[in-house]
Amino acid sequence: MSERYEEKPQATQKDGEVSFLTAGMDTLSDRLDELRGSLSYKAFAKLVGMSESGMRKYFPPFNSLPTIDKALRIARTFNVNLEWLATGQGPKHPDGTAEQMVQREEFDEEYALIDGYHVTVSTGHGAFNDDHEVKRKLAFRRKWLTFRKLNPDNLVVVFAKGDSMEPTIHSGDSILVDISKNQIEDGSIFVLRLGEELYAKRLQKNFDGGITIISDNRDDYPLQVVPANQLENLAVIGKVVWAGHDFV
Repeated sequence: MSERYEEKPQATQKDGEVSFLTAGMDTLSDRLDELRGSLSYKAFAKLVGMSESGMRKYFPPFNSLPTIDKALRIARTFNVNLEWLATGQGPKHPDGTAEQMVQREEFDEEYALIDGYHVTVSTGHGAFNDDHEVKRKLAFRRKWLTFRKLNPDNLVVVFAKGDSMEPTIHSGDSILVDISKNQIEDGSIFVLRLGEELYAKRLQKNFDGGITIISDNRDDYPLQVVPANQLENLAVIGKVVWAGHDFV
């Protein structure tokens, strides 16, 4: 399968914005990483009230300096001193001892953080278990999960690789998988293990007991049939309930 790699253009600071020009700002990204912890960039930015792209420009390789109002917003959100955030000097928190973020409880009430595994769905082996390391967490609104009747405890995020499911799923997409749903529904997309490889494919039951594996990119990937006597080589890991990708 083909792979595509795209580089995002470097963010630039708009004319007229005023940034800090203070000693210690060269290590700002280190302190932001400390505050971010295990949060994804998107969840971290959402907590502060910024866009993901706006937040990423403060991290390598861009290392832009925030405007004063943005730095103040970050400091207030995480209950840290502005001087510490800007320069690394002085106590981290206003009282010198507090270690909890403001608004974190409100964030947890509104969002569920789903484990993202460093696993691709075109190559790999096994199901999602302790052998796979959680690399990041992605935030999903609890109201949306409830509306979709999804339990956060049954959800994992993996990553697509290849073009076999285009235009539905693109290489590099984040894929939300409900591992409690492993009963085949005709036409739905599932993450499955066939032999030693993982795929995201549509599945269809056949009258003879076999399973047809369907790629959305049918021009390049023909139908594949698993006969009934070879189903022991196929395991349904979970149902794909959402996929997301960048447009740039």
